Amino acid sequence: MMTLQDLIDIEDSKLRFTEIKKAFMPYTRPVEVDGSEKQALIVLLNLSLSNPEAKDWLDFHRALGYFADSANLSAAEQEIQWFHTHNLKFPDCRVSEQRIIATPLYTETPTLTSQSFNRAYGWAHNSAVYKHTIWLLNEFRWRGRVENLLNLICGGDDFWLELLADVGLKPKAQTQLKDLIEHQLPSIHLPDEVNRYSKQLRFPWRGDYLSVTPVVSHAIQQQLSVLSCQRECSLHFKAMSFPHSASIGNLCGSLGGDMNILNYPIEVIANRHQTLGASRSRTKRYFDDFQLTSKSTCGVLAHLTGFEQPQMRKAQKHVRQYQLKIIRKQIALWLLPLMELRDNSVTDPIGFYDEPDDELAKRFLTINELDFIELTTSLNQRLNIALQNNRFASRFAYHPKLMRVLKTELIWVLTQLSQPEPPTVSDSKVQYLYLSSMRVFDAAAMSCPYLSGAPSLTAVWGFVHRYQRELQDLLSDGEGQFEFKDFAFFIRDESVQTSAKLTEPSVIAKARSISQVKRTTIIREDCSDLIFDIVIAIESDQRISDYQSQFKAALPTNFAGGALFQPEINSGVNWLRTFVSKSELFQAVKGLPGYGTWLSPDSFQPQNLAELQECLTIDSTLIPVSNGFHFLGSPQERKGALTKLHCYAENNIALAKRTNPIEVRFAGSDHFFEQVFWSLEVTEQTILIKNKRI
Repeated sequence: MMTLQDLIDIEDSKLRFTEIKKAFMPYTRPVEVDGSEKQALIVLLNLSLSNPEAKDWLDFHRALGYFADSANLSAAEQEIQWFHTHNLKFPDCRVSEQRIIATPLYTETPTLTSQSFNRAYGWAHNSAVYKHTIWLLNEFRWRGRVENLLNLICGGDDFWLELLADVGLKPKAQTQLKDLIEHQLPSIHLPDEVNRYSKQLRFPWRGDYLSVTPVVSHAIQQQLSVLSCQRECSLHFKAMSFPHSASIGNLCGSLGGDMNILNYPIEVIANRHQTLGASRSRTKRYFDDFQLTSKSTCGVLAHLTGFEQPQMRKAQKHVRQYQLKIIRKQIALWLLPLMELRDNSVTDPIGFYDEPDDELAKRFLTINELDFIELTTSLNQRLNIALQNNRFASRFAYHPKLMRVLKTELIWVLTQLSQPEPPTVSDSKVQYLYLSSMRVFDAAAMSCPYLSGAPSLTAVWGFVHRYQRELQDLLSDGEGQFEFKDFAFFIRDESVQTSAKLTEPSVIAKARSISQVKRTTIIREDCSDLIFDIVIAIESDQRISDYQSQFKAALPTNFAGGALFQPEINSGVNWLRTFVSKSELFQAVKGLPGYGTWLSPDSFQPQNLAELQECLTIDSTLIPVSNGFHFLGSPQERKGALTKLHCYAENNIALAKRTNPIEVRFAGSDHFFEQVFWSLEVTEQTILIKNKRI
C-alpha cells in the first residue's frame, strides 16, 4: 500500500505535487499517513486554501494561513449543516437547501445498498465554498483504520487535536467545532418537504399509492470511484460528465464532473443469420459451425486440453464444471438451425429436400424425437469435422482429451431434446399475454446513478402496471377485472448511445423583467433502443382472448422513458397473442432467436461490491441491474409529494442472468415459469422486483 512518505520521497517535483493531491482526493484509495501525520494535516489545509496559489502541498507557512483567517473556519463551520450520507443534488444541482443523513432500514433480504458500508459523509451546497470541506471530509488511513478529521475531532483524539493546535486551531475553537459537529450531524435527518426538482415514482402501497424519491448513496458512489481507479478491479466502468460539478457535491467536484459508473449493457445484437435455421440460407449448411469455432469457444477448449490450469484442485473442479456447461451450450447452438426447421418456428422455413446429399440433416429432421440418441456417432463425427475445417479450431479436432468430453456433452444435448415435455398443471385463473418484437427508442439505459445497461426493472414493472390501468380505463364497469402480475422479459436487440437531448427554453434570463428565455442545463445521458418480447401473467375470471382489441388499444406509448412502438406493419409479426395453457406458451417461446436473451433473476444476490465483482468475474452471463429501492425511513406525509405518503429510498443493485433460449428449451417449462418471471415484492423496508421463489 502506498504511504504518504513514499509520495514525499518522489524526486520529480511536478509528479510529487500531482500524486500528493490525488492521494487525498475522495476518488482514490485512502493513503497511509502513519509517521507522517503532521504532513498529512498540512496537505489537507493547503488543499482547502484558494489563495495564495499552491506551489507545494507541504508548504507549512501556507497551511498556517488557513486558521489565521477566521473567515476560513467560519466558512467550514457553516458547511457542516450540508454534510450528507445521501446526495439529493445528484445529478440535478437545482435541488437546494436539503440534505439526508440516514441508513437504509434493516431487512433480512440480501440487497446491495449502503447498509453494508461504513457511514461516510459527503457534501453538496454552494460551489463557492467547496474547498472548505476538504480538510474535514477527505479520508486517509491511520493506524489501520480509514479516518478523517471530522471523525477524529468528534472522537476527541488527543494526538490530532494537538496537531490542529500547532497549525492554529486552538482548544477553545476545537471544543466549539466539536459541539457544532455533534449538533449538525444527527443520526438521522430527512427533509420535511419534497423539492420540486426531486424525482418521484409511484408504487402500490396498502391499497393506495406511495411516492418514492430515489437518492444516491455517497458511500457506494465513492467506493465505485475508488474501484474504477484500481487496475486490479475487474468491474466494467464508463465515464459520465455532469455540469456544475462543484455544486453537485464534493466527490463530483473533485473529479471535475467526470464520474465513473458501472457499465453493463445486455450486449444483444439482432443477427438474422443466427436465427434457429436462417444460417442454413447463408451458409448452405444445416449446422451453425461458428458456435464451435468462435474465439470464445476455442478459448474454453484450450483450457479443457490443459492450457493454464488453476493451481488449486477445488478451483480446477469449479472452472471445469463451468466450462463444460459452456461447451454443452455451444453444441446445442450448433444444432439450433436443425431444431428450428424441426419446430417450423421461422416465418419462411427453408426446405431441406433441395440438398439431398446431407443425409444426416435429413435424418435429424425426420427421425422420431425419442430416437435422437441413435445419431450420436454421426453427429459426433460431423462436430469434429467442423473443428477440423477451421484453421483456428483444427487443433481441437479428434483431440484425445476432448473426444470423450465432446461426445458426453453431445449425448446430454440429444437426451434433453428427446425427452417429451411433461404435462403442466395450469392455474385456471392465470392466463398469459405475449407481446412480441416491441420496439422502444431512447429508453433510459442509466437505470440508477451507479449503473448503465439494462433498463431498470422498476421501469419494466411500471410499464406493466400502466398497461393494466389503461386497460381498466377502457373497459366499462362490470365488464371484467384484470390483474397484471408477473412478467418475463426477452431482449432481441439493444443499441446504447450517449447523447444530450435539447431541452425546451424554460429559464428566464433576468428575473422580474422582460427578457429572453434560456434552455436549462443539458445533461448527457445513456439511452438505448430496444426490440423486446414480454410475457405478462394475468389473473382474471374472463378469457383474455375475448379482449384482444382492447389489449391492443390500451398498449402504453412509453417504456422506461422512451417511445414504444409495435412491430412494423410489413413485418408480418403477430405481436399480441394470448395463452391459457402453459404448454402452448412454452412451445411459442422455446424457439425464440438464438441471438436474443431472457433477462432472468439469479438465485444469489450480492450484499457488497466485493461479492458483486466476484460473481461477475466467475459467470459472464450475469449482469447487474437496478431492481428496486430500499427505504431510508418509514413512509410519511410530506409537502410536495405526489401521494399522501412519501418515502426517500436508495437504489438497489441486483444480479440478473442472461439466459439463452436454448437453455430455456433444455431446462423445460417448469423451470421457465418458476425461474424466468419477475414480480413485485413490497415490504415495510423495500420495494423490489424479484423472483418470488428466490
